[in-house]
Amino acid sequence: MSLNKKLILGCAQSDDNYGLSRNKKFEEVLQNAIKSGLNFLDTSPYYRNSSSIIKKINSKKNINIISKLKFDYDLKSNFEKRIRNDINDILSANNTKVLYGLLIHDSLLPLNSKKWKIVFKVLNEYKEKKIIKKIGISVYNTFELDNILKIFTPEIIQFPLNVFYQSFANKELLKKLKRQKIELHARSIFLQGSLLKNFKSLSPQLKIWRSEFLKWSEFLSDNKINALKASLVFALNNELIDKFVIGLDNKKQFEAVKNEFIKIQKNKKLLNNLNFNKLNSDNIILTDPRYWYSINNKEKLNYKKWIDLREKVLNGGMLLSKRPDQFLPAGWPTFYRKASGCHIWDINNKKYLDFSLMGVGTNILGYSNKSINNHVIKNINNGSISTLNSGLDKLLAEKLIKIHPWSKMATFSRTGAEANAIAIRIARIFSQKDEIAICGYHGWHDWYLSSNLSNKKNLDEIHLSGLSTIGIPKKLKGLTHPFRYNDIKGFKKLLRKNPNIGTVFMEVERNEKPKNNFLKQIRNITKRKKIVLIFDECTSGFRETNGGLHKKYKIYPDIAVFGKSIGNGIPITAVIGKKEIMIKARKSFISSTFWTDATGPAAALSTLKEMERIKSWKKITKIGRRIKMKWLKLSKKYKIKIKIQGIDALPSFSFDSNLNLYFKTFITQEMLKKKILATNSVYCCIQHEKYLNIYFEELEKIFSQIKKISDGKSIAYYLRFPVSQPGFSRLN
Repeated sequence: MSLNKKLILGCAQSDDNYGLSRNKKFEEVLQNAIKSGLNFLDTSPYYRNSSSIIKKINSKKNINIISKLKFDYDLKSNFEKRIRNDINDILSANNTKVLYGLLIHDSLLPLNSKKWKIVFKVLNEYKEKKIIKKIGISVYNTFELDNILKIFTPEIIQFPLNVFYQSFANKELLKKLKRQKIELHARSIFLQGSLLKNFKSLSPQLKIWRSEFLKWSEFLSDNKINALKASLVFALNNELIDKFVIGLDNKKQFEAVKNEFIKIQKNKKLLNNLNFNKLNSDNIILTDPRYWYSINNKEKLNYKKWIDLREKVLNGGMLLSKRPDQFLPAGWPTFYRKASGCHIWDINNKKYLDFSLMGVGTNILGYSNKSINNHVIKNINNGSISTLNSGLDKLLAEKLIKIHPWSKMATFSRTGAEANAIAIRIARIFSQKDEIAICGYHGWHDWYLSSNLSNKKNLDEIHLSGLSTIGIPKKLKGLTHPFRYNDIKGFKKLLRKNPNIGTVFMEVERNEKPKNNFLKQIRNITKRKKIVLIFDECTSGFRETNGGLHKKYKIYPDIAVFGKSIGNGIPITAVIGKKEIMIKARKSFISSTFWTDATGPAAALSTLKEMERIKSWKKITKIGRRIKMKWLKLSKKYKIKIKIQGIDALPSFSFDSNLNLYFKTFITQEMLKKKILATNSVYCCIQHEKYLNIYFEELEKIFSQIKKISDGKSIAYYLRFPVSQPGFSRLN
């Protein structure tokens, strides 16, 4: 492995404004690199001064040039002609007739089908003429790469790789790419030089990540190795990577890299002796320097609190759906001081209108509803828990049974996952069968996640991708089986294949309406086969009817589970069912101290009473329908294709575009500027009605912008923050 075969000199350092150093001598670096046998350069028209320096040398040397272009012009402005002009300008500026590689410098470009069709055609023409040897792309993360590979197979992929960002060190991924005959180039192995500095000399922007950099310092100290050598060892340990792009400020740095490279080659034991795993960071701002300086001071303080919280609290919080990365990484307010109606005040006392999750569906009657709060406070003042039981459990059971006459018994817990686990226990006792068929999202417990033990993509089939099975006992494999909504053939096949299924656990409706009597067929089959049917109404309950959504379809289960909305923000969940099924669990140990506190039942009784009085389900259904209608009008007006889904009181939409997640992030970013918390879904509450016009007015402005962006500059140009994180699409 020789220096000239493995290293590419990055030319970004030709621009004094690039990276952390402002004292660069790039020309002497380039001259020394050429003398040492390096003949690959990574450049771009966006790197100031690089072409003029390269031009001086390239007239005498045989240099392989890899350049990058964004092609971010407006479609209406001689788009194809400008592509050709830019490629020709690169050839002329660098004094070369051939490019070893031309990389797309905007990883979102292939996702824009209108533009990509033209760009790809022109690039292939240049390749056929042997002016461009290889067409490639520069990416920032594996998510971008996954999207690109669905559209085309690059001949070169350039990606970041360093001790903090190790996603591309995954050998299985690298093998997969090599099987496709893709040349792999890694960059950012020093993370713009930050990994070579001691902690005290880092800029204030980087000191936010104190924990990561201190771990790095400790690692170097423990292993008695310098930062340069350790960074190179980590990179070179990935033998499947063809080349490494290194950026250097001066001749001294180049000589240091060259010498360390030679030493590593002589002592290859180093490549296997160091374990870098604990240095891997999932902080997407730290590992993507594009965003280091885009965060303003207030955002920085808020973001710092989030980073500090993650050091003390596992995952930064107890609910994935509230993590800021799900909305706008480093830009989302994250922490609240108070909430009332459909408004939230953050810790800086900034007031927002909440047109997003509304407590993740818990507050149909609005935040901090006075009548409910007063009723709960009265119970707290009387003692929320004691040695004796509260009489409120009986009153709540009677109320829920009255609303659902098919049921005759109830039990209570405080979270949806708990209630679902109780329902499963009861169903298994009655059916005397262990296996379960599922359709929907039913929580975080082992019984549910074990579905992915048989196939890690099992839960992808019901639109909940990326759930890990770490910590789930392997012996649970084969107990839980998913089936798709509206797929009655698939359901019947599943039952034939797995005769030990004794329970069907499903959502009544989420994103799709039932078709071809789907629910009725499920009910008929489960009755005939004596399978217990459980409806998970934690999300759907009390949104379109006074009770479970199953009442709308007149399909009645054996057991139903309710949560989220029935306490209007106070923790309380309920399991109701037929007496002959529920009573079988009397001998089972189902017990927990805090299931006996009085605040939950008190909140539920008050909430159900208020819902009944104002017929809240009708109000929020009407609000949701208005929102759906407006989305449809905006879609037609601006000729932006979207797919609208969800029950009326919980509407959502997605853009019919490869750029869906980026447009969604843009909506959140722009709405925040207007002090509105918004994304592409709304949990409707009764307070939303008077603010609909404000929401519609601001959303229309954003749709207008998205229309212009679709034909102009890349959406990446307009995003100040990383894209919201994908996956877990049904975790709301």
